[in-house]
Amino acid sequence: MRTKVAIIGAGPAGLMLGQLLSLMNISNVIVESRSRSYVEGRSRAGQITPATVRILTESGVGSRIHTEGMVHSALQFHYDGATRELDFQALTGNTVTIYGQQEIIKDLIAARLKTDHPLLFDAVDVQIHDTNGSAPSVSFRHDNNHQTLECDFIVGCDGFHGICRPHIADDLTFFSHTYPFTWLAVLAEMSPISRDVIFSSHDTGLALFTMRSPSVSRIYLQCSPDADLNEWPASRIWDLLQSRIEGRPEKVNGGAIIEKSIVQLRSFVAEKMQKGRLFLAGDAAHIVPPSAAKGLNLAVSDANILAQAFKRFYASDKEDLLLSYSDIALKQVWKDVQFSHWMAMLLHRFDDNSGFHRRLQMSELDRILGPGPAARNFAELWVGDPPYVASI
Repeated sequence: MRTKVAIIGAGPAGLMLGQLLSLMNISNVIVESRSRSYVEGRSRAGQITPATVRILTESGVGSRIHTEGMVHSALQFHYDGATRELDFQALTGNTVTIYGQQEIIKDLIAARLKTDHPLLFDAVDVQIHDTNGSAPSVSFRHDNNHQTLECDFIVGCDGFHGICRPHIADDLTFFSHTYPFTWLAVLAEMSPISRDVIFSSHDTGLALFTMRSPSVSRIYLQCSPDADLNEWPASRIWDLLQSRIEGRPEKVNGGAIIEKSIVQLRSFVAEKMQKGRLFLAGDAAHIVPPSAAKGLNLAVSDANILAQAFKRFYASDKEDLLLSYSDIALKQVWKDVQFSHWMAMLLHRFDDNSGFHRRLQMSELDRILGPGPAARNFAELWVGDPPYVASI
């Protein structure tokens, strides 16, 4: 097999890049080690920034987002027994959209399957070769046949635990931080208790209430780092959520729990995001804590930047954008890492010196929810920047 761009991984970064390259008539093959059902079934992020909505729409996969997505214009912060609202649309003119990552994956796969560009699920023993030379390749087994995919470039979109980043790890610098906060993540058949996302900063820890649809709610509760899922029956979950939104009028009537998991919050950035003919995108290059809902949007941003660099290369035989991909992408990555870190520090309970941290948090919440430029600054960070557009 021969193609221009080999993409490893059919997550949001890989599928988005494949969609953009296909529209540019740049041949590409996506190789994924998991099954289609697994890829489409992973429940992940759900908040989409205006930049991501625009990229998806302009690439022809935004119709369901516009018909089924839940448009949000404000956030609610609940602390010290009261709720205060931040209307980010009034401050920025922009909204965000709630639309599950797995739905975006389904849309991108459906679009992909309408093209002649291959999408190979269930690939086994995927390996990449000669990424420092001019003729890289990917080898793998698919349908019990050993195959070699020759290409001009390889893009690793295979996630944090994938094979691509380790391939060039000796030439990268890693920055990481593990937070002393753990989330119990719950997906439940439960109508949202509010039209807006609620961040509750309670003396006992964070509660985050969001949604995936009008009938499915997504709930996150700060819990002990050594939490055991077996010790979290539904009754305990609903009681804790109710206690952390005390002072609000809603009565939590929890529905059937679809899934629950423990999420360890961490930040991770690899610099650079490229070496030779190998590029990294999405979780293969960076992880942000989910406190500001930036992970999916960063994956789409990476794909958009890289697609424009490939377009310039194949249209004009110019490598400048490819060579500067990391520098361009990392500006947005570090901006979102910083904001996500700030949100994590703002909303969680600290076991160490908790009284001091609590007073700092309430003072900061008062500042961003009061009059003055702090509210606008927060709102701009929340809705994000417009999509990157290369100057040709």
